[in-house]
This record gives sequence, structure tokens and C-alpha cells, in this order.
Amino acid sequence: MHRHLRIAALGLALMGATAAVQADEITEGLERARQLYEKGDLGGAVTETNFALNALFQKRAAIYAALFPAAPAGWTLEPADTVNSGGGAVAAQILGGGVLVERNYTRDGGEGSIEASVFIDNPMIQAFSSMVNNPAMLGSGARRVRIGNDNAVLQREQGSDDAELTLVRGNVAIKLSGNGLPNTDILVDLMKRFDIGKLQNPPAR
Repeated sequence: MHRHLRIAALGLALMGATAAVQADEITEGLERARQLYEKGDLGGAVTETNFALNALFQKRAAIYAALFPAAPAGWTLEPADTVNSGGGAVAAQILGGGVLVERNYTRDGGEGSIEASVFIDNPMIQAFSSMVNNPAMLGSGARRVRIGNDNAVLQREQGSDDAELTLVRGNVAIKLSGNGLPNTDILVDLMKRFDIGKLQNPPAR
């Protein structure tokens, strides 16, 4: 019994050490930058700071990528890898600290795809908000769609199988760009699956 307890305790300690190493990647980089700065090595300090910021951005983007909802029936959410939120996904850091994370949904066994883009603290959000909340800015192929208590704008040219659905709330904007869609119901369904509250206040990792 005591032997099993010791083994379990050792396992927990090793798991904790691994987590600490991962968590310290950013803080250690910033500490090295501070030390180099104090030594007068400004170039080295900049390099270490950039590596730490890149690691911080990757961690932040991965958190948002994990908040994309599961695919509706008949569709698949392309996997995101642990480095760049990729696997068909894209993560980009925007000037001013904003983030853009994109993941793709594909129709099972047929044509049709949706590129889902989440904008956080992004300068584009203001432009999206003006479009979504100002009927005068809507073109002939656009109409308002209610997603819960939020306004969204659906854009689709007559006769086209491509469509876009955009929603803005606070510092978050979601844009769904669909190709090969016989109708736009799937865009509305997918938009309703996003937990905007969690996107605004993502869980710490």
C-alpha cells in the first residue's frame, strides 16, 4: 500500500514539474531578457523578449483555438495542432496585441467548407461593428440575422453558393465564410454554437 502511494506521489510530482517547465518558458525568457538588459546587451534583450512574446502569443492563440465549437452533424472541424493552432487553422498576431484565429469546417463526404475566423481586440472589429449595427451600410445582398440577443449580418449574392455571416460583441468578432453551400442554415447553426462569453473571458491555461 505504502509503495503504491509513493509511486503515485512521484507521478504527481513529475506531472507538476512538467507543467512548471511549460509554464516557465515565458517567464524564463523574460528573466533572461532582463538580465541581458542589465548587462547592456540590448540586442540580446530584444531577441529574448521577442521569443517570450512569441511563446505568449502561441499560448493565447491556442486557448482561443480550443474554444471553437464542435462541428454540426455532417460536418468536421479540422484539427488544430499545439504549435500554431494550425492543421488547416491560422493564428495571427495583430498590431496592438489583437489576435486573429481561424479554423476550418468541412462537409463530410462532399463539397462545402466554412472558414471560421475569430477576432479578439482587433482593429477590424470596429469596421465589422459599423456594418453589423448600421442598416444603411448593408448592400442589396445582405440582411440582418438575430443570433440570440446579438445582431449578425448575412451576405450572399443571388445565385451564389458562397455566403458570409458576421457577428460582433464587444471586443470579439466572428466571421463565417462558407463555400459550396446550398443554403445558409449551416452558417446560422454554427454561429449559435460559439460561446462568446468564453471568448471574451477565456479560461486561463
